[in-house]
Amino acid sequence: MRCPRLLLDANLAPGRRVELPPDLLRHAVSVLRLRDGAPCQVFDGRGSEHHARLILSGRRGGAVEIGAVAAAPTTPELPLRLLQGIARGDHMDLAIQKAVELGVGEIWPVLSARSRSAAAHRGLERKGAHWHGVLRAAAEQCGRNELPRLDPPRDFAQALADLPREGLRVLADPEGVPAGVWRCQEADASAGPVTLLVGPEGGLTSEERAQGRHAGFRGLRLGPRILRTETAAIAALTTLQLLYGDLR
Repeated sequence: MRCPRLLLDANLAPGRRVELPPDLLRHAVSVLRLRDGAPCQVFDGRGSEHHARLILSGRRGGAVEIGAVAAAPTTPELPLRLLQGIARGDHMDLAIQKAVELGVGEIWPVLSARSRSAAAHRGLERKGAHWHGVLRAAAEQCGRNELPRLDPPRDFAQALADLPREGLRVLADPEGVPAGVWRCQEADASAGPVTLLVGPEGGLTSEERAQGRHAGFRGLRLGPRILRTETAAIAALTTLQLLYGDLR
């Protein structure tokens, strides 16, 4: 049985006893069903992961006793950045969750023309806190010990302007190059990180796709069917990992 993992932002030196924040303790006891003395693993989100043991004290207190190093850092082989058009509710959550599982290092939520109603549904500040929770839970589940960076939401034009110059830029585009011939026709990813741009529900407008191509994005076609935004992100990230990353 797999050992439960807990994300704990603390000094994880062996031999230390670290008190658990109330929300993390509640998660350990009520969700993971850990009991006093139960083994677990703790990681700090910056590459450090250790064996540990849960110590409960009273009805509401708890800590972990830090043990030996548990695993080497699981830094993905391919530096990946996802520019994800903001989608409604569970669609955005799923895109973020699967991006973490597929090795993305940075996630930039993007306000495009067709994502503004989704962004207005609830305050962006609250959304950001919620997305951080989704990201943390995904990292715990998938075995990553370095948290991806989640940037504040940006307008579409600002996101393009803020991108570093180096690296390959890929746009999920129904008019792009088919995935089956991409590697033969397009540049490789050795010059820097790969940036993937995925539109929100309804996709990017024709004007936004043109702006993306003008900014150096190369269109990648993900088959003949219309994909939901979260499916497009998953399919494109998987394709890029198969071509250049740790799924080869």
